[in-house]
Amino acid sequence: MKKYLSLILIVSGLFCQVDYATQIQPIFNNNCISCHANGGAYAGFLDLSSYSEIMEGGSSGNAVLPLNHSNSLLYNRITLPASSQQFMPKLGSALSQADIDLIAQWVDEGALEIPTDVDCYAADSTEGVEIWGNCYSINNTTQLGFPISIPDSASVFPQEIFSLTNLMLLSLNYSNISGPIPSEISNLTKLVTLNLSNNQISGSIPPEIGDLDSLFSLNLSSNQLTGEIPLELLSLTNLEGGVRGAMLGTVFEHGLNLSSNMLSGQIPENIGNLSKLKSIDFSSNQLTGSLPIQLYGLQDLLSLDLSDNALSGEIVEEIGNLISLEGVVTIAHNSSTSYDALDISNNQFIGTIPQSICDLPIEWDNDDSSDQLYDFAGNQFCPEYPSCIESSAGTQDTSNCAPLTSPIEGRWLAPSIVGAQANTMYEFINDLRYTYYCSSDTNGCDSTYWNSLDLNDAIPNPNPYTFINDTLTVDVFFGNTWQRFATFECDGDVVSLSDQTNSEWKWYRVGLDASECENQELGLPNITNIPEKFKLTQNYPNPFNPTTSISYDLPKSSFVSLIIYDLKGKTVKMLANSLQSSGYKTVQWNSTNQNNEPVPAGVYIYELRAGKSRQTKKMLLLK
Repeated sequence: MKKYLSLILIVSGLFCQVDYATQIQPIFNNNCISCHANGGAYAGFLDLSSYSEIMEGGSSGNAVLPLNHSNSLLYNRITLPASSQQFMPKLGSALSQADIDLIAQWVDEGALEIPTDVDCYAADSTEGVEIWGNCYSINNTTQLGFPISIPDSASVFPQEIFSLTNLMLLSLNYSNISGPIPSEISNLTKLVTLNLSNNQISGSIPPEIGDLDSLFSLNLSSNQLTGEIPLELLSLTNLEGGVRGAMLGTVFEHGLNLSSNMLSGQIPENIGNLSKLKSIDFSSNQLTGSLPIQLYGLQDLLSLDLSDNALSGEIVEEIGNLISLEGVVTIAHNSSTSYDALDISNNQFIGTIPQSICDLPIEWDNDDSSDQLYDFAGNQFCPEYPSCIESSAGTQDTSNCAPLTSPIEGRWLAPSIVGAQANTMYEFINDLRYTYYCSSDTNGCDSTYWNSLDLNDAIPNPNPYTFINDTLTVDVFFGNTWQRFATFECDGDVVSLSDQTNSEWKWYRVGLDASECENQELGLPNITNIPEKFKLTQNYPNPFNPTTSISYDLPKSSFVSLIIYDLKGKTVKMLANSLQSSGYKTVQWNSTNQNNEPVPAGVYIYELRAGKSRQTKKMLLLK
């Protein structure tokens, strides 16, 4: 018997101490105090109704000897044979072996009123933990947050919080708490709302937060968090957020708010897993890279704020899929608070903003700029801007846009063969391209002839056209379009149109004296001849996706290198590195690097070297 008892005591002691109030006193209440109460006048003056009375003992001396159950009178009486005159309890049944063992353990642990491993007892009389001077029930505390008073001296997370495993709301904000978020946060598996904003928390976001799969709202904003957004965070498929009622108004809980930290890296593609999200705020971090296409699939998003990062690449047509992106307005007392529908300001986005952005349910035509629920300023977006934001795109850095050096409007001569007079004139006016022909050699088809013509002389049915970012697109009817990238020369009087078939096609303004343009040859280059000078032409098409052609002229045989660089000067791909004969050359680039891996959208520089000659140009990859 004693061997088994010792084993029980040892094993139980490995886990937790006996709690007198909840484990020992109930045994006495149920079995002993019918006799041993009120001072125990009729039972050896031993009172078992409270801890202080028990420890005082009775007429036979101390009933309990702490740390020594075998010599304690109380233990010896409850373990006597039932036939003994001193057997206890005298008027009832023998105690169960479990109760006897529990009393023995309690005595051997020092017969404590409060176990040393119990912080405190909460107001509901259950075991609790003390946090900043308050005792919270371990089992019954479901909310910890406002209006909790966090003392200014608080500098770290109290480990006791992670014992409150039934917490559904934890809101600790606007304090001096610093250091990392402990991995023990994963203990709080029932959390629905986690708000640790406006503290001094540092380190990376622990992946253990990904274990909190009941989370509805996660707010870690305004801290000093670093590192990348952990992929585990993107398994929280119940994240949603939204507007809820509150006293005297409404409040907005972000679904996922990581703003105002020092997070880096890209927005993970798995962001698309969080399909219930009503809001995302990643603003004021150091995030880079292009936006994952999966982001545009979050059709429940009301608010998306990515401002003040280093995000790059293009905004693609799929942004029109964010069909709920209208912003949020909450009301409290007599004031209102607005949350932007879309804020991507102060990044490094490039290219043109797609027209599909106008499909978003944003109030685009709000005349009061202070009430606008969108902001695109501080990027590198190129004109022309979508119709809904023509006057409100904000300040943009257009230095990397395709150059808008000259207008296409006016009259241009297009020679048909090398050395011949022009037999075609194009006139661009009022978004239409008019075409004129000259078939008489005797008239000379000179500038006097072309200037004598008016619109009545043009062939019927002029072609609609657009000229955007130096790209000329002509509708030649029957669903066909003709598109070329234009490079202007000679103060805008000559335009070179990249042409995959003929390498390059030049148009000249009517009345131009070719000798004034550095003796540039009038007409289409004869690709069978040897070029007169070294030249690198603008790639075509530009912008492009995913393939573009790069042409260059070699007047003599040379060792040629043609290299693609990114804007940091890092080599992306070498397209040529060999001895080449003279002639007109064309190579293609398929938007891959040296390892044949796709490269991100952006501005790239290509450099041609041949002997001592060197030329560079920029091109724009769209995705």
